[in-house]
Amino acid sequence: MTIDHDIKKQLAKQAAELDKLMREEQGLEKVLASGFKGGLGSIMIIAYILATLLAVAIFYCGFHFFTAEPEQQLFWGVLLLLAFQAQVGTKMWIWMETNRSSTLRELKRLELAVAKLTV
Repeated sequence: MTIDHDIKKQLAKQAAELDKLMREEQGLEKVLASGFKGGLGSIMIIAYILATLLAVAIFYCGFHFFTAEPEQQLFWGVLLLLAFQAQVGTKMWIWMETNRSSTLRELKRLELAVAKLTV
């Protein structure tokens, strides 16, 4: 009877720890900030600067596209599309790096949980 009671108590304690981990609230700003904590933090800063510059280029090219003479609209339209595609690629890379960082953190948590179970 005491062994069963000890096992139930241990399982309840572990379930409470897992529930605590699952309830941990992470807002979008914390998720995005986690990308800066890895080994590619400096490259992430450069990617955010690039994304900001590309946003400015999109607005600039869009303004010139709508205000240019018809002969120049093709030029500004192509530049607008290129800037847009570059920004999409940059933001996808940022999101994938953030996701990779989050996945690695979760794997480390699982390793710690498994290590606690085996001890």
